[in-house]
Amino acid sequence: MIDKLEIITGLLYAAGDEGVDESTLCEVVQLTPIQISDMTRNFKHSVLEIRKLGDSYFLMANDSLTPYLQHLVTHTKDKKLTQASMETLAIIAYNQPLTRQDIEIARGVNSDGPVKTLMEKGLIKANEQKDARAKVLVTTQEFLRAFGLKSLDDLPMDEEGNTESDEIERFFKNLETEDES
Repeated sequence: MIDKLEIITGLLYAAGDEGVDESTLCEVVQLTPIQISDMTRNFKHSVLEIRKLGDSYFLMANDSLTPYLQHLVTHTKDKKLTQASMETLAIIAYNQPLTRQDIEIARGVNSDGPVKTLMEKGLIKANEQKDARAKVLVTTQEFLRAFGLKSLDDLPMDEEGNTESDEIERFFKNLETEDES
């Protein structure tokens, strides 16, 4: 029989950069937050570890792999983004500046993983916001370069100037296809 820590590990692996929020883990494995915290704190598996960031848990490489992962990221910077990362990037591109909370409200799920991925790829950055504690997320020049745009004004809009259209979806689908070749 598979133990609960193995179930948690499998769920976190499957969730990837999205992670799994604590309440979902509690519900799925039928444990309390304290039990999950205790279990995951003791997780040791070669170069992997389970970390809690905010309200979500992630299966991550431990710090000993950092130099190798940095090398990998720099050599795979132009690779295809996940659906969650593309969705998060579109929300930021069309509605910037946004806080992480704004993005989570728009998506309906925790977006720490996709935001982290987009920041690592240099497609978005966090800026200080005057008179506020929260940083706001905006796209970068690298975003414009990667997507072949001269400015944010080049983002596709429908006839009424709305961003909610098939044209926009085709735009991002074409970019995914181009990245694969």
